[in-house]
Amino acid sequence: YIIMIELQNNTIKIMGILNSTPDSFFMESRLIANNLIDLQKYKHADIIDVGFESSRPGANPLSENDEMIRLDHFLTHGPNFKQTLSIDSYKPQVAQIALENGFNMINDIKGGGKDGEMLEIAAIFKCPIVLMHMLGNPVTMQIKPYYDNIMDELKHYFETKIEFAKSFGIEESQIIIDPGIGFGKRIIHNDTIINNLGELKQFGVPLLIGISRKSFISIDDDGAEDRLPATLGATALAVKNGADIIRVHDVVENYRMLSVVSRIIQRKNIKEKMVTNEI
Repeated sequence: YIIMIELQNNTIKIMGILNSTPDSFFMESRLIANNLIDLQKYKHADIIDVGFESSRPGANPLSENDEMIRLDHFLTHGPNFKQTLSIDSYKPQVAQIALENGFNMINDIKGGGKDGEMLEIAAIFKCPIVLMHMLGNPVTMQIKPYYDNIMDELKHYFETKIEFAKSFGIEESQIIIDPGIGFGKRIIHNDTIINNLGELKQFGVPLLIGISRKSFISIDDDGAEDRLPATLGATALAVKNGADIIRVHDVVENYRMLSVVSRIIQRKNIKEKMVTNEI
């Protein structure tokens, strides 16, 4: 898995968001009807995460048939990306068709599902799969979410999910975990997760974080279109605290931020290593 090998070399990866939907919360991430898109906006992305069903808070589920229709339209008329293509879906049949037609990664907001059918698909195709944590579902997840201890719950969830995935024949090198910022979390939960990302590094698998333009970083009730500065700041903190992949709407801007932040962090790590060796 090329992407996994690169992650092991401590390079942070950018996952660019592309929504082939009419209702995703950030309009500029939507693939418009005639499928015209400025590929230059995605040139610095390592992965393109393509979704056909909105998972914003309050979004109603899309039928498998309708999602298949959107996928087929994308496969027939969509842009020709050179990067790794990730299918953002929790429906196994949708993922299977995507993987049979040029996609090579799964991003599942339901963490492989309860019955593991999505895990079977990942095992068959030997592809990377993102296992995300979500409390409830998009319709209900932001209705008074509660945790005794958010980090303890996440660690228990991922410990269980990783072992479950392995039981289907998935290799550890295929697994990526995502704490699900904004998916059944209050502002305090999201802040706590970002501050304590290092605790999730204990699993030894890449850590994906999706902060981009979400409502928990809203200032003075601004809209998603005004949250780029807050996105860059919060994402930089996540990278400092251990994120391996950042899922973003604004690839170029995050690439520029990441170039500087990664350099500074790398310089700090080199200095600390030299001090340790001297001791």
